Amino acid sequence: MGRAAVLILALLIAVSVGCGQGAKTKQFSGDAKKLSFTVTDLNDQPVDMRQFFGKVVIVDFWDTWCGPCQREIPHFVELYSQYKGKGLEIVGVAFARQGKAAVKQFTNDFKINYTSALVSEEAIRLFGSPSGIPTTYIIDQTGNVVEKVVGYRDKTFFEQKIKSLLKIS
Repeated sequence: MGRAAVLILALLIAVSVGCGQGAKTKQFSGDAKKLSFTVTDLNDQPVDMRQFFGKVVIVDFWDTWCGPCQREIPHFVELYSQYKGKGLEIVGVAFARQGKAAVKQFTNDFKINYTSALVSEEAIRLFGSPSGIPTTYIIDQTGNVVEKVVGYRDKTFFEQKIKSLLKIS
């Protein structure tokens, strides 16, 4: 196998697990009240995350060029449709490396039905800069981060977490 083929294979393997790192899950031990920040949605309106206090919140850091993000977002669309009336909120926070217009187009193409926003300095200060994307935080009804997930996870993984926090069997 030629050097170019080996390099391409290595790149494909790296991208298939996550844009930056393999899928990891860990308990988060940072600031307990992670809903104390504001982002700006795609219509230039501020979204004060404190409005979601009392709900299970998924905060997903992503970007349009990220393959694992593209595979994961349809799961969030389905989960939001199913659980929004039961106490779930999802906020997708895009880095917008390809620009705000690309994020808007992406949200239309993928029929994103939950809050889509652009990353803010305030969010990065609170959560830190992700080591890879997607990076997803699962936050309970009291504002505590119960889990941080780096890399792609399937719908079943997130659905189990949501149902457990919402106490749905």
